[in-house]
Amino acid sequence: MSLKARWHSLLGAVRESLVCLALAFRSSLRPGIALRSAGLCLLVFTVWSWVLYRHFQPIGTAAGVVSVFIVMGGAVLGLLPGTGGSGGSIAGMAGIAPALAMMLLYAALLTVVVLVVMYVGVIVATIRLALRWVLLGPVRERVQARYPALLQSRPESSGLLVGVRGWLGPWLGASLGMLLCLLVPVINGVLLFLLLAYLNVRFLLAPALAGIANGEERMQVVRRQRGAMVAFGVLILLLALVPVVNLLLPALLGAGTCHLGCRGMEAQRRADTDALTDASAGAQRSSITSVR
Repeated sequence: MSLKARWHSLLGAVRESLVCLALAFRSSLRPGIALRSAGLCLLVFTVWSWVLYRHFQPIGTAAGVVSVFIVMGGAVLGLLPGTGGSGGSIAGMAGIAPALAMMLLYAALLTVVVLVVMYVGVIVATIRLALRWVLLGPVRERVQARYPALLQSRPESSGLLVGVRGWLGPWLGASLGMLLCLLVPVINGVLLFLLLAYLNVRFLLAPALAGIANGEERMQVVRRQRGAMVAFGVLILLLALVPVVNLLLPALLGAGTCHLGCRGMEAQRRADTDALTDASAGAQRSSITSVR
């Protein structure tokens, strides 16, 4: 894929995520859904704030170790300004102290960032785990009502192998994907952030499409909407930092994932219909040509 095509694909994914977020806001503006969402968000926020306050020292130490590891990798590769060495000369030895000071400064700033990301990430992950039982049912019904064409046909069974593959996929991404991200120096934090944002939506996609898609159709939606799922997951993590709006975070996550899945299914079915139409038209032209 060319650079221009990748750029257009990225813009399309961001645009799709923004559309789904706007649709999620509209689907969440209902008293019952909004109250459940706010209650769940406040409960999770209170619990994890207490955990952070109670166990701040070990959590801060873990964040500091991660930050030092990242900063040392960046310094070794020469990617951080002010941390480069000057060889084994006396002048180079005299420059060690400023370089160490800069590394400590980078590590301290990065520790704050890591703490914020860990705090927000664990809140969003807990909301995602509780969302399926607390809020997803009414949100899914409200969203799917906007896609009547998808409700007209019942999904056929896709077989045990497809079901197992769809279940194992996100878990393999959560285990092997995290390991691979951690092995990449300097940008491992960014890669891990993007992976967690994607998995937060990916794990919720199957229950969001329950009743209207089988395993094979869900896999097709994942392949089509993967970029939009990453972008939407990042938007959800950023919204967790916005006061008042973050009270709607559970409803927005559930409704947005439902919209992502339903829009992906509609696009996939349109593509399949267009492919069948082109194939039938091509067959008709070939038959007419052979008759002539």
